[in-house]
Amino acid sequence: MMAAGRLQAQPLLLTELPTGSLGTWADLLVEDGPPLSLQEAQAGQREGLFHKGKRPVLTYGIGARPLWVHLELLNPSAKSLPMRLVAGTAWIDRLDVFLVHDNQVSASWQTGDESPNPNGLIPAVGFTFDPHFAPGRSDLYLRVETDDVLVLPIELMSEAQAISNERLLHYGYGFIYGFLMALIAYNIMLFAGLRKRSHLYYSLYLACLILLNVAYTGHGNAWLWPDQPLLQRYVILVLMVLFGCCGLLFASRFLALAEHAPRVLNLVRLSVLLGLSLLGWCIVIGNRQGAALVAFSFLSLFALYMVLLGVLTIRHGRAAGRYFLAATLCGMLGTVSTTFAAWGWLPFTPISYHAVEFGMIIEATLLALALAYQMRQQQQASLRAEHLAGLDPLTDLHNRRAFLERAGPVWSTAVRSARPLTLILLDIDHFKQVNDQHGHEAGDRALVAISQRLSQACREGDILARWGGEEFMFLLPETDLAQASAFAERVRQSIEAQRLSVKQETVVLTASFGVAERTRQTLLEELINEADLELYKAKQSGRNRVSPARTEQLPARATPGLVVR
Repeated sequence: MMAAGRLQAQPLLLTELPTGSLGTWADLLVEDGPPLSLQEAQAGQREGLFHKGKRPVLTYGIGARPLWVHLELLNPSAKSLPMRLVAGTAWIDRLDVFLVHDNQVSASWQTGDESPNPNGLIPAVGFTFDPHFAPGRSDLYLRVETDDVLVLPIELMSEAQAISNERLLHYGYGFIYGFLMALIAYNIMLFAGLRKRSHLYYSLYLACLILLNVAYTGHGNAWLWPDQPLLQRYVILVLMVLFGCCGLLFASRFLALAEHAPRVLNLVRLSVLLGLSLLGWCIVIGNRQGAALVAFSFLSLFALYMVLLGVLTIRHGRAAGRYFLAATLCGMLGTVSTTFAAWGWLPFTPISYHAVEFGMIIEATLLALALAYQMRQQQQASLRAEHLAGLDPLTDLHNRRAFLERAGPVWSTAVRSARPLTLILLDIDHFKQVNDQHGHEAGDRALVAISQRLSQACREGDILARWGGEEFMFLLPETDLAQASAFAERVRQSIEAQRLSVKQETVVLTASFGVAERTRQTLLEELINEADLELYKAKQSGRNRVSPARTEQLPARATPGLVVR
């Protein structure tokens, strides 16, 4: 045992308790050998082996030896005093509390986050107990043991005051979670609408932040996994690393590191892989202290990386980098403040301890503004790019992707309202011969000419696209099979009547058509497959004809697929 040769703390009057943590009123003993029993700790206290606490909140960093805390308390009244004792943080592995009166243990509690359904755990508060102090002197002994950062606030207060404090904390965390959940929902909707991965990765980043906060405040252990001590043993450390990984993933995408700084991106990826690997190895071999060191080191490195990435982005002239740098500076300062307070390098106060939450709220707000700014800057370019991406460059018709995007709502409306909807798939007959005999330039001219005919025939509300190669597709809302077949026949005749002049020769083009109406199909793909089957039938039957599904085929034309005059 370690002795400091200091006088014991003065007894505390329960009727005149100071506010805040009572670390400076406590006597402390750090175990440097086998675990001590209560009787051995009492003997050490009588022998003067305890030393006086120097800080209101006791902090000892990662891997600290188990700590005994002694408080001498005096009830000057003639009746028992009920009090609320709040001790420790929600991640303390083991906490033993003994209330001794007249050299007899009048009450004791054993708890900790490694116990199933930990006794007395109140999320965001810590471990709470309700001792009754008999008149006269009482001694309160606490033994604290944890592989994580040892942070031990100790408070005694009335039940009414405790309820008031808990209510204030719960309101605060309700605001934090509500604010972050609103940002997540907003960015998920933006991702769904814009398909920009920055919004998705930002949502994952915020989700990890919420889960990490839920874990280390005790909400998870109290509500989500109360009977899973093994999960609780590592969940905070794992979420710390995942939080950093998601933050770096978001930053890499938001700052376009793949385009502007590929070497930096490789370094970020290597750091992520190294952090995950080291944490996984520590978990596999059961090294809790090693896992804690990896998690805290990785989170510190993450905060530094985020700031450096912001500086790099500004140097590359990206305006959104200013928001990003301001945001990450706030997050880094909050993380550093909380980490230093937990390690005892800064005074442990509600502001310094909760600085990570304040910093993250500011960071989340500024990053949301950065995303909004980036979205405003890129909106016009994105709209233009999206429009061009949906067009076939040769024919100026919708391509397959744009067709499916526009067909989806039309399909849903037809299914929901039980309205007629028909699809036509057509293929130019013997198109390969045009390319082989006259060259690909002639083939391109043929595709353009037929596309113009199809566009002229297209009605308002119809969706026309080049499906691929020499295939084209119509989607006709409010059109049944008979109407669509008649429409296809008119288009077929229009194509057949067209003459294409190629090197003093005239080429006559024809097309085959497959027509299918929505009936029992549940997916658009099923309707497309059915029309494709009818197109195959039309080609097998001689080409240059319309083949409607589940009806007799229209009279076939004898015109050949390709005539060269």
